Amino acid sequence: MSKAIELVETRRGCAILETHPRCEIRLNGKRWGELYFNMRGYVGYLPQPSGLVLDIGERGISAFRKEVAKLNREWAAAGPAAVEPRARSDY
Repeated sequence: MSKAIELVETRRGCAILETHPRCEIRLNGKRWGELYFNMRGYVGYLPQPSGLVLDIGERGISAFRKEVAKLNREWAAAGPAAVEPRARSDY
């Protein structure tokens, strides 16, 4: 089973003094969005198979990885009925 959503750490887009790397959100291998560190945790949106986006708030990277695992199971169960949400443009 291939993963629909992947988190890939990257330094692209980081300011010089950013101590935490950003994470690209890849949906079906294409860049879809980004997680960035904001004072106490990572912030960003995750795509859902229903076509909506999920905002879990400001959390640690492990919370986002757990949500990605859950969402990958949902994407696999949805199969061809899954709707790819539009990428967020506010990053």
